[in-house]
Amino acid sequence: MKFICGRDALNAVVTDASRAVAARSSMPVLEGIYLKAEDGGRLTVIGNDLEIAIESVIDADVREAGEVVLNAKLLARIIAASGDVSVSVETDSNNLTLIKSGNAKIEIPGIPSDDFPDLPHVDEEYSASLPAAVLKNMIETTAFAAAKTDNDPTRMGVQLKIAEHGLSMVALDGYRIARRIVELEGEYEPKEMIIPEKSLTELARIIGDYDGDVKIVAAPGHAVFTIDSCRLVTRLIEGSYTNYERIIPTSFDLELECSTAMIADSVRRASLIIINDVIKGPIKFTITDGNINVSCSTSAGSVDDNIAVDTPPDTMLEIGFYNRYLQDVFNVVPDDEIVMRFNKSVNPLIITPKEGNDYMYMILPIRLRSSY
Repeated sequence: MKFICGRDALNAVVTDASRAVAARSSMPVLEGIYLKAEDGGRLTVIGNDLEIAIESVIDADVREAGEVVLNAKLLARIIAASGDVSVSVETDSNNLTLIKSGNAKIEIPGIPSDDFPDLPHVDEEYSASLPAAVLKNMIETTAFAAAKTDNDPTRMGVQLKIAEHGLSMVALDGYRIARRIVELEGEYEPKEMIIPEKSLTELARIIGDYDGDVKIVAAPGHAVFTIDSCRLVTRLIEGSYTNYERIIPTSFDLELECSTAMIADSVRRASLIIINDVIKGPIKFTITDGNINVSCSTSAGSVDDNIAVDTPPDTMLEIGFYNRYLQDVFNVVPDDEIVMRFNKSVNPLIITPKEGNDYMYMILPIRLRSSY
């Protein structure tokens, strides 16, 4: 195999493919990137860790068709450090690969491509084209709430519902819920799927500033997302998603309109003394007439801050939260003002827009010592 292509183009697709490469595996081929050069000037680059696969196709000057698997970390470092606008890659019959750029020559061992896993074949049982920018925003404003580990694998995924005139996306981990709803023009065939959080996070990164459509093809077990010349293939999580709607409160003792920036900055300041997993404490909201006192006390120190708000007469509530759960929400809320809804100190906080239902965040509180 021998091909020459632009360094920037190769670097971009190697970077994308690296996101689907296993960090550590008993199978060295899963730590590698598959390269296939074809007559006619087509170079295919794939990373595949058996849960997610990312495939990109770019133009190249193919001098000799062939294929090889190269260690992803090593290949990425070499391409990123190349000193010329083009890169030449040449592999011999023993998979020894010579990479040249400018005056530099680097040889690395390759892995036989026969050992690289094939991408799953996904029948086009269902397909839809969704605006890339909308899909990316929905991922960035919900996926953070998915569980990192859980006995229920569905909680490690994000529920995507495609309805006739819009989308909804939900993630939860047992302590919080993030939901986004978006209306779209046109009509869509309804579909529901649970997608691994990692797959959606990588999809959002690949979308970047792309302003076209993302095509989704889904069949039992797998889905394919196509963005321009890049395909992301992911397994789908089987099972029934948590019936989260039954645990969201529908009535509230206290509803407050608050500046997003003010409450976010206050929580950020209170979090300064939470310096690691050992030295940590809850962020406490003490809500009284016309004021939210935001405080935190740990062995590293204490912080006390106040925000003026409109409250009903005789308001009094003390409630605590894990600081990161609050910050994750405030970092993605798009509005200048939000509505925070409370009941008792042991009941969840609900955060919504002042108007409409574009988003909803639910956060369970931490029981304060004074509540025992």
